[in-house]
Amino acid sequence: MSETPRPWPLADLEAVPYCPVCGSAERSLLYTGLTDRVFCVADGAWDLYRCAQCASGYLDPRPTPESIGRAYAGYYTHDAEDHPLVRRKGRIRSLLHDLINGYQNHRYGLQRSPALPIGRWLLPLLPSLRTAADAECRHLPPLPAGGGRLLDVGCGNGGFLLLARQAGWQVEGLDFDAGAVQVARSRGLEVHHGGIEVLGERSACYDVITLCHVIEHVHDPITTLRRLHALLKPGGVLWLDTPNLASLGAVRFGPHWRGLETPRHLVLFCPASMRDALTKAGFHSLRQDWRGLSLFNVFAPSEALARGESANDASHQGRPPLRDVLAELREMAQPARREFLTLSARK
Repeated sequence: MSETPRPWPLADLEAVPYCPVCGSAERSLLYTGLTDRVFCVADGAWDLYRCAQCASGYLDPRPTPESIGRAYAGYYTHDAEDHPLVRRKGRIRSLLHDLINGYQNHRYGLQRSPALPIGRWLLPLLPSLRTAADAECRHLPPLPAGGGRLLDVGCGNGGFLLLARQAGWQVEGLDFDAGAVQVARSRGLEVHHGGIEVLGERSACYDVITLCHVIEHVHDPITTLRRLHALLKPGGVLWLDTPNLASLGAVRFGPHWRGLETPRHLVLFCPASMRDALTKAGFHSLRQDWRGLSLFNVFAPSEALARGESANDASHQGRPPLRDVLAELREMAQPARREFLTLSARK
C-alpha cells in the first residue's frame, strides 16, 4: 500500500472559488485525493474540479505562487540532455530518423545529420511521424526577411532554442528553474530567470512566442496570454501545446492519466476553453495541429500509473498494443479528442 502523503502546509495554500479560465463558480468535483505520482517530489493530496461553464479543470485549493516551487524539486528541466526524435539502433529506426532529419532540414532550415533529403517527400506519407517532426519544430513559420525574434517561455535547458537558432531565429528564453537557466546559459543562450514579468515594459518585440507545456502551470492563464499578446509584433505568432482534458487518454485513464501531473498542472483545458482563452486575450486566426505518437508519450506512462508502476520508465519498446494504435488513428480523425492541444494563433 502507498503511504499517506504529507499535507501541503495550510499557510501555503490558496482557495480557487472561481474558474481561472472563465470565472464561473459552477463546478463539479472530478477527482479527489490526487497525489504527485509522476516525479514524487510534491507533498499534498489534491482535488480537481471541472468547470460547468467552460469544462476546464482546476485545483482547489492549490499551492500559492510563493510556494509552488517546492513541487518542482528534481523536475526534468534540471536535465542537461535534450529529448529530440533520437536516432535509435536498428536499420529501420535509423532510416526513419534520417528521413525525419531530411524533412526537417528542408522545411525548417535545419542542418541535422545524418539526413536523407528524400525525407521531404516520403515523410508526409507517414502522418504520425510527420506530425511529430513538425511538433518538435513547433510548426515554426517561415523566417521573416531580415531575420526574426523568438521567445520561448518555459524554455527549460534550452533544447528548442538551440533548434530555433539553427533555423536562423534570434532566440531568447524564460524559465523559473534556476538550474535549467544555468544549463541554457552555459550553451550560449540568452535566457532570463523568472516569468514574463522580468521582461518589464517590453512590447511588440517578438515575431514568434512558444509555450510548450507551460500554460497549465500558471496561476492566471488569461493574464499571461494577454501579456504574451502584448509582447508579439503585429501579425506575430503564438504557439502553445498543453494537455487536453477532453482527450481519449484523459477519459480512458481517469485519475491515472499522465496529463494530470498534480499539483504542477494547476489548470487543464479542453479545446473550447483553450480557444476561448486565446480569443479573450486578443488572438485570432487560431489553428490546431496534431502532434502524433501519443501512444508513446501519454498512453504508456498512463498504463504504468494504472498498474501502480513508475510513469518515467514506462515504454512500449516500439511495440504498442493494438488498442493504443487504434486510439492514435482516432486522434488523427477527431481533433477534439487529441491528447495535446497544439495551437497557433496570431496577434
